[in-house]
Amino acid sequence: MLYLISALVGVLVTGIFHLLKRFKGYSTDKFEKIISLCFALIFAVRFFVFRNLQTYEEYYVVFESFGGYQNGFLNFIGNICGWFEITAAIFIFLRPFFQFKTSIWYVKYFSITVYLVCFIGLLPMVSMIQGTYDITFVSVMVAVEVGAGLAISIYYHLKDLHHHISKHSYLEVGLAATFFNLATMPIYIPYFLFGLGDKTHQPIDFSIYHRVYIYLLIILIPVLLYFSLRNAHQYKIRYFLLVISLGTCIGFFGKYDWTDLVQPWNWPLHLCNTAMILMVVVLIFMPKRLFYFTYFINVFGAALAILMPNYDALEARGLLCIFNPTVVHFWFNHMIAFWMPLLCVALKLYERPKLKQYGYSIIGFAGYFLLAFVLNTIFTGFKGTVVHYFGRDFTICDTNFFFINDTFIAKKLGNWAEKIFALDFVIPINGRDFTIHPIYQLIFFGTYILIGFGVWFIYQLFFDIADSHYDLHIKLKGIRLDKIALQGSLQGRSLDEPMDKDSVNQLKLEHFSKRYSTNKYYAVKDANLEVNCGEVFGFLGPNGAGKSTIIKSIVGIQPITEGKITICGYDIKVQPVQAKSRIGFVPDHYALYEKLTGREYLNYIADIYDVSQEDRDARLSEYIKIFELEASIDNKIKTYSHGMKQKITLISALVHDPKLLILDEPLTGLDPTSIYQVKEQMKRHARKGNIVFFSSHLIDIVEKLCDRIAIIKKGHIKCITTVDEIEKTGMSLEDFYMSIINQDEDKNE
Repeated sequence: MLYLISALVGVLVTGIFHLLKRFKGYSTDKFEKIISLCFALIFAVRFFVFRNLQTYEEYYVVFESFGGYQNGFLNFIGNICGWFEITAAIFIFLRPFFQFKTSIWYVKYFSITVYLVCFIGLLPMVSMIQGTYDITFVSVMVAVEVGAGLAISIYYHLKDLHHHISKHSYLEVGLAATFFNLATMPIYIPYFLFGLGDKTHQPIDFSIYHRVYIYLLIILIPVLLYFSLRNAHQYKIRYFLLVISLGTCIGFFGKYDWTDLVQPWNWPLHLCNTAMILMVVVLIFMPKRLFYFTYFINVFGAALAILMPNYDALEARGLLCIFNPTVVHFWFNHMIAFWMPLLCVALKLYERPKLKQYGYSIIGFAGYFLLAFVLNTIFTGFKGTVVHYFGRDFTICDTNFFFINDTFIAKKLGNWAEKIFALDFVIPINGRDFTIHPIYQLIFFGTYILIGFGVWFIYQLFFDIADSHYDLHIKLKGIRLDKIALQGSLQGRSLDEPMDKDSVNQLKLEHFSKRYSTNKYYAVKDANLEVNCGEVFGFLGPNGAGKSTIIKSIVGIQPITEGKITICGYDIKVQPVQAKSRIGFVPDHYALYEKLTGREYLNYIADIYDVSQEDRDARLSEYIKIFELEASIDNKIKTYSHGMKQKITLISALVHDPKLLILDEPLTGLDPTSIYQVKEQMKRHARKGNIVFFSSHLIDIVEKLCDRIAIIKKGHIKCITTVDEIEKTGMSLEDFYMSIINQDEDKNE
């Protein structure tokens, strides 16, 4: 009979699909969403009309009534069908709302397979849900649900026939479906698979090894999720987290039926319980303030619950074992409540909270605390009262939402807290006593807020670490992509070969532009420049003209906005290691490791550039003698004068004999002898066939030292010429420079 009902429902749903396609103006997307919501309603009615198996005793009764382990295969089929059907149903719920490749695959391959198995194993599935094969409202609803799910899965399978899954994607879909199944796992499954476990391993007063194991799971799962999803689109991240949240929420509500929902004293109003519901809401509707309430309040509450688990009722009944469904339920749901909001921020579904969001969350927490306080007081005062509605009698029981009306938290804190709790105040109304603990409850509220504020800084530290790691990941990803692009550009040549063979003896800037951050103005705009080997090239310009911007981009300190920079044929952007290995740089503001000696520092730089011992010994010996550092080279750099530090900086730039030597204001603060030595080394380095690129405000020195010059103003290179050409005009370099710099002002006048 149940198979017939399920088949008829499947035929009916299929007929509806085909019938609606005949109507003009038929909207596939809108219809699929309506069908999805109707199917979700069928699932909810079946789920809430009958209290699911959530305790050891309930499961044991059903399990034994169906033959126990003697009927093991059918028990296995029934349990697996009931479990996997939840995952398959969630995939169908979300299919019309999240239409991307993997969500399509889940329904096309996973849901249809599960519902086929559920249809075949319908009787074992019904028996494990209600304990019998009898035709009841519950069994009929299960049949309707399976029939509708199978028909919808077939519809999507046929619709998505062109969405073929590649071989390597089978593993991705399989792993994701396995993880989702863990999220939707009914809490009696561990008992079904392993029994209750050894009662000597009770989840109370865990040894340090048990606690480390549990806490590592709590940390490890979100870390794995983070690394799996961090590169995904926000749409896909939201889908994945929503599937997990829906699965755990369904598992949480498995211990409720409609009778619980009409009894406010049985509502899931504990703070961590509300997290199950709120996470589904915030992932569907994306309400920011509600999310930040969950982020600040529920995460901290779940952390406290994990640190102080409450199993008093189970312990009193002798059922406190590690695979008891109630214990599994506690750890499973609190784990999700703890790390799901943190993942939402880490994966950038929600922005990092500011102090304002914390303020809103405190207002929300105050409202929740007041509600819990009022309900606890009222229901405890009316404890034992019988009320009649919906044709049934219900007995009001006392409540303890958020543990603010009993000594559970106080006992964890010690005698002093219990004494404060004992300072109660009784309000008699119409013969009933309503008891409150005002001092304890106020301290409870204030302490929670203060500690929650402190936890915010821990969150911030966590996210700062995550940001640093993510930035590193992006850089490494960029390096890999650049390497692939470089391999394509080189067309099979070695990666160590220059990309531009025609400019192996040049420093070249091609349409180079640099703009900082979101500034709409360019620091340098469309700069073109070629400097040849054997030249000492002077680079002149007023302060702020763009000299340091160009130099920092050449040496790779800052990225290029537009254009290209080539050093001896190597593109600084896509061949940075090869390009930088050919550069020696003396910055205007240098930083040395002053706790090292001069010799130690120079050897350190030589190691970075992989200079052989023979070459470094010869070069260092020569430069130390030239710059007259023999007496001080083995002293710590912090004892050096400014001029000595400048010499060490220049030697470190020359130790690997670079093809391009760049000096940014290298003569500032040097005595005449040192200036002479630096100038001689620059000319000597150029005579060896290298490039010397020299920026300075000392125009007379530039005039005597340089072969060619470039003048830059306001980010634009105004002229490139030789010193000889300037001399032929009868002007000094200083006069020529001033005429170029003042040229625009003269025009404006």
